[in-house]
Amino acid sequence: MGFFNFVKEGVREMAIARPDGNTDLIYKHPDKTVPRFAQVTVRADEWAVFAREGRPAGTLDAGRHTLQGAGIPFLQNLIDSATGGDFLLSEIFFCKRTPFPMPFGGSLGHMIDPMTAIRLRGRCHGDLLMRIENPETLIYGYFGMGKYQEHPDIFSWLTDMFFMTVKSTLGKLAREQRRTLLDIMDLQSELAAAFVANAPELNQVGVRILRVTKLEIDVPEEDIKRFDEMRQKVAEQMVGLQQDEIQIQRAALQAQAEQVKAQVGVQTAAYAAQANQHKLDQQYSQDQKYVQNLAGGNYNAYAAGQAMIGAGQGMAQPGGGGGNSPAGAMAQFGIGMGVAQAYSQGVQGGFSGVAPGAGAYPPGQGPPPPPGPGGGPPPPPAGGPVFHVQVGAEVLQLQGPEAVRAELARRGLDPAAIYVWSQGMPQWTPAVVLYATNTGGPPAPPAPPAPPAPPSMG
Repeated sequence: MGFFNFVKEGVREMAIARPDGNTDLIYKHPDKTVPRFAQVTVRADEWAVFAREGRPAGTLDAGRHTLQGAGIPFLQNLIDSATGGDFLLSEIFFCKRTPFPMPFGGSLGHMIDPMTAIRLRGRCHGDLLMRIENPETLIYGYFGMGKYQEHPDIFSWLTDMFFMTVKSTLGKLAREQRRTLLDIMDLQSELAAAFVANAPELNQVGVRILRVTKLEIDVPEEDIKRFDEMRQKVAEQMVGLQQDEIQIQRAALQAQAEQVKAQVGVQTAAYAAQANQHKLDQQYSQDQKYVQNLAGGNYNAYAAGQAMIGAGQGMAQPGGGGGNSPAGAMAQFGIGMGVAQAYSQGVQGGFSGVAPGAGAYPPGQGPPPPPGPGGGPPPPPAGGPVFHVQVGAEVLQLQGPEAVRAELARRGLDPAAIYVWSQGMPQWTPAVVLYATNTGGPPAPPAPPAPPAPPSMG
């Protein structure tokens, strides 16, 4: 039995691995001396860390390894010369590399809400999903050469260090998103991601936080009540501010509308001025042509003709300034003639208002009556005024402008060369004034006949 026990113990020394059923995060092999050429079995979910005199010497990855210098270079630093090189002076740690959960939690103390300035108390708890990234840093910096079982609170210290960032992360996220702490506490997924991002110092111990799960943040009921009351006041103030802002916006829009209206008025006035100027330019061009073509370049003669045409238009319009009464028509005609005389004063070559061959009458006296029975004009018929039309030595009496135009058309006479007179007219006037309302205009004058002999005034 002694021989078999020796052989069995030797096999144990030659095969080094984590014991079956062991689930420690870090398992330390109990022997500090390891025989050379021993077989070290490293499972797929762990590392094997070799250390000497408190300093890590090297790490083996998953697999079965024979402890010999050719295959593992760092073993040269572990050979025990006192044993003739048959043993390695080393401690071996088997370290888990798969993620593992660690609970955390505690009081957040008093926090000042950045939006309402209310002091709140709270508690936060959950689970951290952690993984060892650098086993040498973790063992050398925090575990030392002791067994894992001798440090039961090492990961509690790590979770406490993580918990220190929770409070500052809550306040920072609330300020960035302009929300209250209670609103931020409901954003579990965003808070979990922010907690992970704000805990980089755990990487310095060789551990990485992968995820925060089962996150819950609790606030006492009395703090929530105070918070709701303050938030109601803030909401009322916000409503008032919004109403004021709406009034300001409305006033701004009204001012903009008034400005646009004023601009439209200015543009409309500018367009009207341009239209009036265009109309005046056209009228000026037309008058210039009429002066050249009808009045021989004499603007005063043209103005006199325009005044008489206007008087004729007033006479021809029913109800305009006297209606169909001869007196009203003659009054309008008299006004036109007065304007015409004002334009024609001192003008040579223009018509004087006296029929050809008729003698001039003294200033202030009416023109001589046309020849007729009894030495005076007969009373006008009821159908309209009677016009005396001088055709050569003959004086015709025709009732109404239409009769005059018809007679002149029948005889083919030029209205500008024929003079007419009616009761109320201050003097003899060219018959062209009776064509002012004729849309077709006076007929084209025939070739001028020989000048007629002046009528006898006796």
